[in-house]
Amino acid sequence: MKHSHAALLSLVALTPLVSLLAAEPAAKPKPKPVNPNTWIKAETDHADAIYKCGEKAVFRVILADKAPSVPAELTWSLTLDGAKVLGQGTVTLKDGSATVEGTLDQPGVLQFKVTPTENAEALGIGMAGAAFEPFHIAPTAKLPADFESFWTAQKAELAKIPLDAKIEPVAQDNATIDLFEVSFANINGLRSHGYLAKPKGATSLPIMISQPGMGVHPNGLKESRWVIGNAALGFLALDMSAHDIPMERTPEDEARWKKFMGYPYIGSDDRMTYYYRQVFTGMVRGIDYMTSRPEWNHKAIISSGGSQGGGLAIIAAALDPRITAVVSVAPALGEHTGPLHGRPDAAPINLIMGRDKKTPDPKIIAATAYYDTVNFARFVKVPVLMSSGLIDTACPPMTVLSIYNTLTCPKQLDLVQLLGHNQGPRFNELRNRFFMEHAGITNPAGKATAPTNLGAPIEKK
Repeated sequence: MKHSHAALLSLVALTPLVSLLAAEPAAKPKPKPVNPNTWIKAETDHADAIYKCGEKAVFRVILADKAPSVPAELTWSLTLDGAKVLGQGTVTLKDGSATVEGTLDQPGVLQFKVTPTENAEALGIGMAGAAFEPFHIAPTAKLPADFESFWTAQKAELAKIPLDAKIEPVAQDNATIDLFEVSFANINGLRSHGYLAKPKGATSLPIMISQPGMGVHPNGLKESRWVIGNAALGFLALDMSAHDIPMERTPEDEARWKKFMGYPYIGSDDRMTYYYRQVFTGMVRGIDYMTSRPEWNHKAIISSGGSQGGGLAIIAAALDPRITAVVSVAPALGEHTGPLHGRPDAAPINLIMGRDKKTPDPKIIAATAYYDTVNFARFVKVPVLMSSGLIDTACPPMTVLSIYNTLTCPKQLDLVQLLGHNQGPRFNELRNRFFMEHAGITNPAGKATAPTNLGAPIEKK
């Protein structure tokens, strides 16, 4: 094994433009990215990938059978969960494998990444994470002194606005489910939108509110099939949108939306102008609407989601005591101040940075403290089921663990090694048990299971 810093020199021939155009071949479609650990596999020497601080973690690199090629050399790095670089070097495979060692002296996640120096596009990378005393990871987020009073004032402003609910039936293929597009008034003259689904003819139902993933979700039923799945489980189900835009969109709607690309960064230097203010009040308005429905059993309201939706699911429970339980997969919107401490932040990444993405902006730091999932987690009092993958780069596990460790309510976390931005193989079973206990849903394993949509993290302003 050796450590080196190599500079690569690229020589570009100067070719006359006419000759270049004449010889230019037809553009080839880019190959699909290779998922981590497909051909170059990485793993830890502890099956659960959990270690004590100061303990040595051994990362093993393995070349999978039938790999497209055999790399002569691989570069590796060890980072604090994708943030601060702690070590790097090169390694060669002997008999198809190699090892790299590392440790942390404080609670955190040591992320290992290994990349072949040749044919990397076809081979992909290997990744693994080692969690050092993960349930002692403390958050970096600081709670503003007037956090509670600020959000009390926002909810009071919302309460003065009539609900003004509108509902339209939507055609779909499941004859046992009724489906509707709904909307209701929000702050600033805006409206919140969603799909409502329920078992045909059913009454006295628990509520499931699914919060939206990052991006413009959902865009029609092609992205919202899970609302029907939740209704089939036995819920009065609502899938929320984060935006004032119809669920079924026309080309004109799409053109209108383009000016809001990068919405997680819009207005972020002021707590009153930040885009998520209307998103958060829209969630409360969704609860207002669902609790007005005659089909509700006046008992259970589950707030659920993944990625942005996972963060929103937790935030909704902090904002509104009507929520009775939370299901959150890889929650985003947390640990915005992580980069100030050499630690990761969750999507949207680099939120607190200025335009150069390198210089922290004091105004953004102050404003977004009112929108950090960690700070809302301090006020959640109902049971929470969470999931996190140890190689998630969109919502790094240290950010999820910061949220989880801040919660003081009954809670459970499915922490999965070698899992990226998704839910693990155990999570459906855990969620089904959770539904049985907290929503009174009987035998959810024998019914339709609604998938979790994590959305697509937005990484650019």
